[in-house]
Amino acid sequence: MERLMEKKGAAGNLMKGLVLTFLVTVVLLFGLAFLLLKLRLDVGKTEIGILATYVLSCFAGGWYCGHKAGRKRFLWGAAVGTLYFLILFLISGMSDRPFQSGLTESLTAFALCAGAGMLGGMVS
Repeated sequence: MERLMEKKGAAGNLMKGLVLTFLVTVVLLFGLAFLLLKLRLDVGKTEIGILATYVLSCFAGGWYCGHKAGRKRFLWGAAVGTLYFLILFLISGMSDRPFQSGLTESLTAFALCAGAGMLGGMVS
C-alpha cells in the first residue's frame, strides 16, 4: 500500500513539474514577444530565444521534480524534459503545417529538453 502511495505522489509531482514547465514557458514566451515587438529581432535571434525558452523551462521543471523525488533526481528531470518535448511535438502536429521542422531540429530540441530537465534534476 505504501508503494502505491509513493507512485501516486511521484506521478503527481511529475504532473506538477510539467505544469511548472509550461508556466515558465508562457512567461518566457511573453517576454520574447515583447523583445520582438520592441527590438525587431531577426529570425536567428528569435530561434535562439525559443531554444533558450525550452532549456530554461525544462530546467525549472526538472529541478522541481528532482527536488520532490529525492532519489534518482536526474531520471525525474529527464522524464519532465522528455514529456515536455513530446507534448510540444504533438501540439505542433495539430497545427496547419505539421512537423515543419526537420529531423535534425527535432532531435536537437529533444536533446535540449531532456538534457536541461536532467541537469535541473541533478542540481536540485
